[in-house]
Amino acid sequence: MKLKVGWIQYANVYPIFYVLEKEGLLTDDIHFVKGVPSQLNWALRNELIHLSPSSSVEYLLNEELYDYIDEICIASKEYVGSVLFFSNRDLRSLDGEKILLTDQSATSHLLLRVILEKFYGLNPKYDISHAPQLGNSFLLIGDDALRMNKSCRDKKIYDLGNIWYRETGLPFVFALWIIRKEILSPDHEVHNNYIIFKDKLLYARDRAKDYFKEMVKDYYLRDFMTEEEIIRYWMENMDYYLTDAHKKSLNLFKEYLLEIVK
Repeated sequence: MKLKVGWIQYANVYPIFYVLEKEGLLTDDIHFVKGVPSQLNWALRNELIHLSPSSSVEYLLNEELYDYIDEICIASKEYVGSVLFFSNRDLRSLDGEKILLTDQSATSHLLLRVILEKFYGLNPKYDISHAPQLGNSFLLIGDDALRMNKSCRDKKIYDLGNIWYRETGLPFVFALWIIRKEILSPDHEVHNNYIIFKDKLLYARDRAKDYFKEMVKDYYLRDFMTEEEIIRYWMENMDYYLTDAHKKSLNLFKEYLLEIVK
């Protein structure tokens, strides 16, 4: 049986998969399933894949189902750059207003709720949309957010990773490499494949920065970002190392989640 692994096709995790491909580490005993975070969360929950870089809330709200690979994550430092809230209005004036949320996300939805409801004491109305950018106030993530940030001139733009950092002094963990618990058993038929893949993954995390200048050459984000902007996004915004500070941030986020998710 092959190890089934989720693959998010966003710029924030691209360096990891680039190394895995570049160095021939994607072997025949691994089957990759590509999708956006919300799709891969569903696939994990329904036992269609064994592990995936998936929304941190998927782990935090379903810890009975999952574990995660230690020492690796997809997190922001002081800014994220690709989880952005766009609005005609100041954040603090959105009480009772309608907000459109991308249908690709899970963690970012709840991070926005924590910011608006817990940090600012607001109670907006939320709606998930296939085309959130048509609203007056909307949340985008991933490459959609990066693209809109370059073209949007008529709205205020708020970086959710930066707001979390300003309010807590901590980095924000958007995704963990989540594992279904059953494959941790040595008796499970994909356990050995998982152990081998985990080592490859941590190796790819360490090697990614060595490939930045190479991987950016033909990357499609160059349609609207310069090479320097893309590399700066990977180097200055993204963090792939799960440290004690990141775990502290996850625990704090969970405390807020349990207050707003009932």
